[in-house]
Amino acid sequence: MECPDITGLKLDYDDWEAIEDIRRRQRAGNMLEIIMPAGALATIFLGNNSAQATFNISGFDFVLFTKAMSQAGDIVRKSIEKEARMQYLSPGKSYEQRQFWKAIYSGCTGGV
Repeated sequence: MECPDITGLKLDYDDWEAIEDIRRRQRAGNMLEIIMPAGALATIFLGNNSAQATFNISGFDFVLFTKAMSQAGDIVRKSIEKEARMQYLSPGKSYEQRQFWKAIYSGCTGGV
């Protein structure tokens, strides 16, 4: 989505807290994409002899693992959309603040 030009936007404390929460969620999602494969490899190979590693490979559910990996980003995106929607619906927001949160909900992440 192309990000709108919002003039006169003034973010309040709740907005900044929500932005920081979104950043935390993005960082956690990035870490999850690194940790999940590392954990799978450790489960299969770490501390095992070749026979045990072969058994672990044959018993490992690669289909389920692939599905989980592919959905990690969706989970993060949906949690960010939920946060943006809650901020958009929050009482006392200015028109510009609502435009900002609507843009975030719609997929604009320019600089968040």
